[in-house]
Amino acid sequence: MMNLDPINHAWTLLHPKVQVIAQERFRAGHHADAVEATLKELASTVRALVLQRGGPELDGVSLMQTAFSPKNPIIVLADLSTQSGRDMQRGYMDLFAGAMAAVRNPKAHGNIVILPERALHLLFLASTLWYTLDERP
Repeated sequence: MMNLDPINHAWTLLHPKVQVIAQERFRAGHHADAVEATLKELASTVRALVLQRGGPELDGVSLMQTAFSPKNPIIVLADLSTQSGRDMQRGYMDLFAGAMAAVRNPKAHGNIVILPERALHLLFLASTLWYTLDERP
């Protein structure tokens, strides 16, 4: 019989890194920690790419704004020769930076409890960002 449990099915849709980092924490009831750990690892991955390319050692919002800057990106996510590509670069820069400011930072600086459904929403955001990073040109 097919497993129709939506939470178990959701894990199959998430980026493999999100699964590895978050799944056990989530299943143990540590929902906020699952989200925070996933976003910390995403930031570490972006930081490593920036440092490999000679960029500065930064964290959080400033890291994401520097890494994905539409004017002088260290990590290119779209075709910057087109307006659409530049708009995508800017949009993803904002999403990466927003995830650090609005999601990771509050969890890192406080003991926050979130519902499992909300944690999954945020893990899907992290998953989308990770796939975007993987699929860069």
